[in-house]
Amino acid sequence: MTKKPTGIPPGRPKEFCEKAALHAAMLVFAEKGFENASLADLTAAMGINRFSMYASFGNKEQLYLKAMEAFNDARQQRVIDTLAGPSARASIEQLLQEIVERFTDKAHGVCFVTQAPLTAEDVSDDTRKLMAKRRAEVETAIRHRLEKAVTEGELPATISPADLARFYAVVIQGLALQAQHGGTRKQLARVVDLTMANWPENVQSE
Repeated sequence: MTKKPTGIPPGRPKEFCEKAALHAAMLVFAEKGFENASLADLTAAMGINRFSMYASFGNKEQLYLKAMEAFNDARQQRVIDTLAGPSARASIEQLLQEIVERFTDKAHGVCFVTQAPLTAEDVSDDTRKLMAKRRAEVETAIRHRLEKAVTEGELPATISPADLARFYAVVIQGLALQAQHGGTRKQLARVVDLTMANWPENVQSE
């Protein structure tokens, strides 16, 4: 008896969702960093074997890059949307609050882009340069928003947007580190409050 065509292309179909597997890998890298995330950790979280990982994502470094870029695409849009508010102060405060919520949410984890820089022994030079570029993107977005605030008179002209943006970038990195070491949402929210209490007000001269 001749079998009827099924419409399914030849070859074994994939038995996992690449998007879900990539998200799982991202959480492992967020928790352990690149160096400490073993292949066993990654494949267990992704629910696949090493052969499937290599076939779909490449080696560990290539998987790291794919996970980072997937994370960065979503993060970049969130940052842009948050900083688009009419007030720079309110926008940056909201950004810090959202970062605290995300860093302390076990379903999402800490942003692995804020982890320690990758060493030459860990990955290629191209990957290290790309990670450095990704780390700088949030700081750059904040600087642009602060430059606009100075132009619009929300901040005094004596303020350096570059220095202030670097300050908030350091705060973000500190929040990530604290969250990784058990800092609670309530504790880190208090840090945000103290940070914003030092916002440089534009006091108009009489």
